[in-house]
Amino acid sequence: MIKIGFLGCLVLQDEMLYLIENDPSVKKVTLIKNGEEELISEKLDELGIPYELKFFEQLDSSDNNGSTDSSDLDSNSDSGSDSGSDSDSDIEIIIYLLKLGLHAYPKTLKEVVYEEVGKFSKHVNGILLFYGLCGNVLGKVDLELSTKECPVRILRESNNEVVDDCVGAVLNGRENYLKLLKSFNGVGTFIFFPMNSVTAGTLFESDMKKQRFSEEEIYKMNKFMFKECGYKYVGNLDTGLNYTKDVDSSIKRFADRYDFEVIPLEGGNQDLIDYNYKHIKSAIKESLA
Repeated sequence: MIKIGFLGCLVLQDEMLYLIENDPSVKKVTLIKNGEEELISEKLDELGIPYELKFFEQLDSSDNNGSTDSSDLDSNSDSGSDSGSDSDSDIEIIIYLLKLGLHAYPKTLKEVVYEEVGKFSKHVNGILLFYGLCGNVLGKVDLELSTKECPVRILRESNNEVVDDCVGAVLNGRENYLKLLKSFNGVGTFIFFPMNSVTAGTLFESDMKKQRFSEEEIYKMNKFMFKECGYKYVGNLDTGLNYTKDVDSSIKRFADRYDFEVIPLEGGNQDLIDYNYKHIKSAIKESLA
């Protein structure tokens, strides 16, 4: 059985679920138990997708030795997550989610991602990294860590540029991202898609909580920062995925807290996610040939 590792930020877990749900080649799902898997496990339960829950130390490395038949990937290697195709191939997806708070420290994020890719590569046939440049520290991670035994791919656009961040990933790249930003006419606007809407509190408050600021102090500092930076809107970006619950209420709660107006945004899709999934499957096929 081909083992593909999904390693990434928990904000892109819905995109991982999308690939799993729509690829008939996926016969097994394993979640790494590290404290970040609770929400995605609930979603898998709701979808009726069975999975195994394992600590990282329980992973088996016996299949990452190049002995798997590359024909296992033939039927779907050209179509990404084409749900309409028949397939006799067998793929196990192993999901390893990392903490959202790492983004606050780009150097630490790079160190952790590089270390975890190195460890993870001993247990899978290939790794798809659900990250973008993220502070410009991950632009070469796949080039530096890919091996013949375990190819690694970060989210890249069709021109081979690494996507800027998670928002760029769900907008299918920089061109669409810049077009959307320009549409705000210089007015500060947060772009929330389903998963980062429910993690906004963590994103904007976790570091200050570690520094023992009170809730009131955190609120006042964020309020001041947002005002000085000219933020007035929170954009609710529709990605077409509905795995995350209560998105609208989560966005409204954040907007009300800081006196922002919520505006609907369109254009979210999974094209870039499909594109990169196709490429990591192709790279694994070549590595096993």
